[in-house]
Formats: sequence, structure tokens, C-alpha cells
Amino acid sequence: MNLNKLIVLLLLMLSFTTQTLSQNSTTSYTPVPVFSDAELEVRIKNLSSLAVTPQLDNIVKSYIKTYSVRKRDRTEKMLGRIVMYFPIFEKYLLEQNMPSDIKYLSVVESALNPKATSRVGAAGLWQFMPATGKEYGLSQNSKVDERRDPHKSTKAAIKYLKRLHNKYQDWELALAAYNSGPGRVNRAIRRGQSKDFWKIKKYLPKETRNYVPAFVAANYIVNNYHLHYLTPQFPEMDVQMTDFTKVYSSISFREISEITGTPLHLIEQLNPSFKQGIIPTSRNGQYLTLPKRNMPLFLAAFPTPDSNPSIAQNLGGRTEFFKSVYYVQPGDHIDKLAKLFNCSRQHIMAWNNLPQPYLARGQELTIFQISNSLNVEVKELPVRKQEIETPKLKEETILSNGRNRNRKIESKKVNIKKEEKEKGSLPQRKISLKREDYIFHTIRRNESILEIIEKFPGVTIQDILRLNEIKGNDFPSVGARLKIKKK
Repeated sequence: MNLNKLIVLLLLMLSFTTQTLSQNSTTSYTPVPVFSDAELEVRIKNLSSLAVTPQLDNIVKSYIKTYSVRKRDRTEKMLGRIVMYFPIFEKYLLEQNMPSDIKYLSVVESALNPKATSRVGAAGLWQFMPATGKEYGLSQNSKVDERRDPHKSTKAAIKYLKRLHNKYQDWELALAAYNSGPGRVNRAIRRGQSKDFWKIKKYLPKETRNYVPAFVAANYIVNNYHLHYLTPQFPEMDVQMTDFTKVYSSISFREISEITGTPLHLIEQLNPSFKQGIIPTSRNGQYLTLPKRNMPLFLAAFPTPDSNPSIAQNLGGRTEFFKSVYYVQPGDHIDKLAKLFNCSRQHIMAWNNLPQPYLARGQELTIFQISNSLNVEVKELPVRKQEIETPKLKEETILSNGRNRNRKIESKKVNIKKEEKEKGSLPQRKISLKREDYIFHTIRRNESILEIIEKFPGVTIQDILRLNEIKGNDFPSVGARLKIKKK
């Protein structure tokens, strides 16, 4: 009897072990690489050091481990939000002549989540306390909390940080004061008889002591996440490609949705500062952010003094995303291309899985743009050629419906059949110009389309392609003359 029981017990254990191994074998597993201190130190020293001096210590290593191991899911969500908020931060930092590295402070404060709220009541991307927010002009009432407004809170944070830097003439001390207040930093300076953060940090509260190391770790993980096998969770295209305007009169999210066709959940996601789904009347204006392809519809219905008139033009036809493939030419760099394609460097990096903003000659880049042209027919994308001799820009269409959140984006090549043009089955866009309305440019050897565009301010790639009836990859070769409209 005892022997039988033993056999049954062994069989049960064997069955359990087999099931466990089977489950483990089917579970997806992403390896988490382990790096030595020497490897981390080399990368830390290569980081941009405009704001703080990057140093590797045990606190920095601990934060790196938190980002890359303990809270990988949260880190991947944060990395995906970079494309939404870093362009805003960089815009206002540049305007105030501030180090672009300051943008990493929001990673430390809120993990780039505008709805983040601390246990002591700090809120928003920059975690303003209620009193400090009001001091820097951020309204908080039953309808709006401007600490959650990406634009207004960023301007306020920059103003506060600039004031702190003017006081200490040191960014590390300014960051410490941003966290704990100038009073505690002043006492630490007196006790340590130094204005070196690393020498006086032992006299600061524990959280502030770790604040600059956390900032260094945030800088590190944003620029080296790929080495830790982290994959950014980028939001849908309508959240990536946005535009903003100021609204002065009260309007509800539902009205905006009906006017623009933007789903309510997107309007709420892009405008986290409004508590009741209503933009209240404001003398100074409230920021409204919408998908870039839907903003012209809003501006056509409600033009504002701050809106760009060109945005509301050319509303005929359905607005869609267009996917262009651009081959990097000599002299190209990511900021030039971002300006050319009216996007940000973060967009180009996200669309091409680039962890760092470096490009190589001949590199194929995916670029998303917006067009309301209906003169397209869907065809299969051709196989890429290996040799690249001339600048090539091929245009594809992305069929996307803002009302369908889960609709998968498709990419197809744009082409217009000649016979369909002749039949008149598709609307034609005719261009009629007098000779004095345009000039000619002869394409030189090794001259990229980007270099051509830079010679004629106000002229876009689309202008040249349309005026010269260039389709697909048939870009003219060296010696050809391009017709360019005078601006």
C-alpha cells in the first residue's frame, strides 16, 4: 500500500514538473543584459553634459537598474511618450537659451506622464506643488489644472529653473533646489562650505541627495535603452503628429469632436489639464492640442489670432498620413531633415527605430507627412534597390481613420495611372504659371534635394515634385532643369 502511494506521488510530481516546463517553454522571455561598471562608466562619460556633469556612482547604478530591470514596462511606456513631449520641451528651452538636457528632469519627476500626482499633491509633467504652481501662473480650479498643461507647465518650469540657476550659477544646485527648495540647499552650502553639489549632498534630504544621480540615470536610459533591449511603446500616429492653438471662448470636447472627427478619447489624452471635458473661457487663451491632420478643420470653424492661416487652407478632400522614404544624402543631418519635413527629430527617430540621432549616407528613412490629396491609387510597395545614386523620395499613403482607434495602418505606394487621368476618374490638380512666376535650377553633381530646397526659402519638396510632374522614384538626374515657383 505504501509502495502504491509512493508511485502515485511520484507520477503526480512528474506530471506537475512536465506542465511547468511546458508553460515556461511557451512563455516569451526577453533577456536583460548585464553590464560591468566599466562599460556603464564609458557610456555615462559620453552623455551630453550641458546641465550636469555625468558621474557613475552606486545611486546612478541603482536608478539604471530600476529603469532597465525592475520597472521595464513603465520605462518602455515612458520612452514612447518622448515623441509627444520632448519636442515641446526643446522648443521652449531653445527659446530661453537653456540646456536641452533639462528635458530629462520631467523623466525623473513624472516619467513623462502629465496626469501623474504625488502623495503630497504635486502634479503634472514637472510635478508642481499647488502653491508653487500658482506662484508661476498655473491656474487650478474646478475646470482646469494648468499644472497638467504640457505647454503652460513647461514654460513655468523653465521660468522657475532659470531663476534658480541665476541664483546659484550652477545647474546641479538649481536642480536640487527645484526638488527640495532653495532654503535646504542654502543650509547645505553653509554646512558644507562649498557650492559643489557632490560635496554638499550629504547635508541634503535623502530624496534631494539622489535627485541629480536620478537625472543622470534618466539621461543615460533615454540614450542607451536599446542596449538594454527596451522597446519604446509609441502611441498611435494621431497622438504623435499633433498641432496646437489657443482657444479663448468656452467649447466642449464633444463639440470639438463633432467639428473635427477626432474621437473623444484622443482629445482627452491630448488635453489632460481640463477636468470636465470643457475648455473654459480665458482672456489669455487655453492651449488646445489636436491631431495635426484634424487641426485645419477646427481652425476653419474657429479661426483664432494665434492660428497660422496656412494650416486652415487646402481643406478639400480627405486628409491622410503619407509615408515617404527618403535616402540620406551627403550633408544631411537629422535636424535639417526634421525642419524640411515639418516634424521633430524625435519623430524621425521613432519612425526609424533610431536610439540616437545619427544618420549615415544612403540610409533609408521613413517619414510620415500629411496630405489631403485624393489623387492616389494603392499598389504594392516595390523591393528596395541596393545602390543609391541620386536622391530619391518615394511617397506612399497611410490609410487611417481617426474614429477607429485600433485600425491597423497600411502602407502602399502612391501612383496615378495615366489612363485614369485621361478618363477623368480622379480629380486633377492643374498648375498654370506664367514664365515670370518661376525660375529654373540645374541639378548639380552630388546635389541632394535637401540642398536644393535650402536655396529657395518657402519652397517644399511637394512643390517641386508637383510643378515638375515628378512621380515615384523618377527624380531627375544631374544636369536636368527643375522649374521652381517664385515665393
